[in-house]
Amino acid sequence: MSHKPKNERDSSVYLRRKITLLRCITMIVSNIVGSGIFISPKGVLQNTGSIGLSLVIWFVCGILSMLGALCYAELGTTITKSGGLYIYLLETIGPLPSFLYLWAEFIANGYSYCSELLEC
Repeated sequence: MSHKPKNERDSSVYLRRKITLLRCITMIVSNIVGSGIFISPKGVLQNTGSIGLSLVIWFVCGILSMLGALCYAELGTTITKSGGLYIYLLETIGPLPSFLYLWAEFIANGYSYCSELLEC
């Protein structure tokens, strides 16, 4: 006996969307805070010379970072294909710039990714 699916969706494999707004906000905030909270204050404080000004600069940079994350969230909900920035560039400005971006990203960061994998 063979069972045939009723429609194409039954036979395809897909990921269920289980991320909630709270989980998304938690991931964004943890990435922002965890990316440089222990390194960046020293440099900012040395260059500004004032604790208050360094806190203002850090706050403004946090707002800019959050706006960038919100832009990526908007792109992710608008363009639902997988592939990250490559797909966003492909959909908006065409195949040649997206290919050049992917090529440059591989040359610039590809070797560091491979070295991270080989450090086991």
